[in-house]
Amino acid sequence: MNLAVELLNVSKLFKGLNSKEFLAVNQVNLEIKTGEFFSLLGPSGCGKTTTLRMIAGFELPTSGEILIHQEPMKNRPPFHRPVNTVFQNYALFPHLTIAENVAFGLEMENLPRPQIKSRVADALSLVKLTDFQTRYPRQLSGGQQQRVALARALVKQPKVLLFDEPLGALDLKLRKEMQLELKKMQKQLGITFVYVTHDQEEALTLSDRIGVMNHGELLQVGTPLEIYEYPKTKFVADFIGETNVLTGRVTQIKGQEITILVDEQLTLHLTTSQPVIEGQIINLVIRPEKITLYPNHSQNQTNDPNIETWKGILEESIYLGTDTRYNVRLTDKMVIMIRIQNCHQDDLQRFTIGQQVNVAIPPNSIRIIEY
Repeated sequence: MNLAVELLNVSKLFKGLNSKEFLAVNQVNLEIKTGEFFSLLGPSGCGKTTTLRMIAGFELPTSGEILIHQEPMKNRPPFHRPVNTVFQNYALFPHLTIAENVAFGLEMENLPRPQIKSRVADALSLVKLTDFQTRYPRQLSGGQQQRVALARALVKQPKVLLFDEPLGALDLKLRKEMQLELKKMQKQLGITFVYVTHDQEEALTLSDRIGVMNHGELLQVGTPLEIYEYPKTKFVADFIGETNVLTGRVTQIKGQEITILVDEQLTLHLTTSQPVIEGQIINLVIRPEKITLYPNHSQNQTNDPNIETWKGILEESIYLGTDTRYNVRLTDKMVIMIRIQNCHQDDLQRFTIGQQVNVAIPPNSIRIIEY
């Protein structure tokens, strides 16, 4: 496998006030393939930016080793690494024109003037800012400034391009537009992108693979489909989109067929290859959009014997435009969330608060998680 970045048991320990130590990154092992768009995803303070800064060379690991294209980066300063970084605040020089901002790094390398001019023109063309060369950063929109920062990073022709929440300052519509442009540009260039974000939808949209972090640990690495459909932990399931986490007790095992009693009241039958024992308490995850909701006496209910149907009372209905989120109380202690797409206007009239409803759950959409 051709790897662009390798982290081998990398940890970072910071000393804070009163010499108290804080473990920001805890023994992270990670392989990022050459040419892939890889995102580090997690909440604020989870260690993702510190990990990115260690790859860039702005921070040095307390322990472990970082390799870029099989070369150890130990004690190598940022300007001697084959990487470049795009920051959230863009860090543009206000007194320099757009062309001068993009050329700055090349000038520091004392490259010939014709070569600098040619590479700056190519970089600005790539981000569609050819006609803005003589303007200053203050004369550009936020999205255009972000493109300048990207051009300044690309012009140095790095082997790995690092992004630290680069779209965080943009409004929602522009951020979505820039996401599509970034993804298209990465495929066109073939450069390895390592992208830090706390935005789950952004990570799912952009990435070939995602690494989910929390409390300095790398919890799961996989494709967007694997992370969303097959989360390994409760945190990953809960952080990536909305989810229902149910707790149940295994009451019967017949080969790979198991029976679970959820909240000691609701029976659920699953097929699983995961090892479980009778009496074991397990956590189950199911996404709200996988569940179907029917009026109590509807004629349109599924006849599939493999689909579990539970009765409940509709407690809340929230219209979200493309879909509606329903909260249904199944037991005194348990409420389940369901999201149903608003395909037809009549769908909005099917349910009323306080109505008794049936909740249909396909067992193949339920995942058993570790903790």
